[in-house]
Amino acid sequence: MAKQLLLFVFFIILSGKEYAQDNEHLTKDLKCFERSGYTALDLLMSSREAGNYEVMAEWSEKVSSSEIVTKKYPLEGAFQYVIVLTTESDVDGTAIEIRNGRGEKLEYEYKVTDLDRNQINFFYTPPNDDIYQISFRAVNSHRPSTCMYMAILKGDPDPDED
Repeated sequence: MAKQLLLFVFFIILSGKEYAQDNEHLTKDLKCFERSGYTALDLLMSSREAGNYEVMAEWSEKVSSSEIVTKKYPLEGAFQYVIVLTTESDVDGTAIEIRNGRGEKLEYEYKVTDLDRNQINFFYTPPNDDIYQISFRAVNSHRPSTCMYMAILKGDPDPDED
């Protein structure tokens, strides 16, 4: 009986660890590293956390100019989020698009001619709780691929929602 109980507890602990690993993959998945893009992301995230923003998820991925990275992430209505995209400084442009769970385009932000076109800090308050599709893109005619850093930070409830 004691062996069965120990075996049962072992499987519960093992399954809990597997769940935690899956959740960690959802919230932090860094597949590439490029110093200037990462430094910009780190500076933005550390300054935002000081302003009552909590890092909910962060990713990095090496992409070509024709690729669009789409992440599905649950956002709560009435909370303000900062959706961040940074890359190395010599990119031609960056963009972020937000769609609701039904695939309807809600917001689109891009930078092409700006001096800081390698980073977007997009402040967004979702209209309601949903799993949103957030698409990220970087265009770089100087290199075959670009390391993109993406993050979602959650802030306080939006004061305009009162």
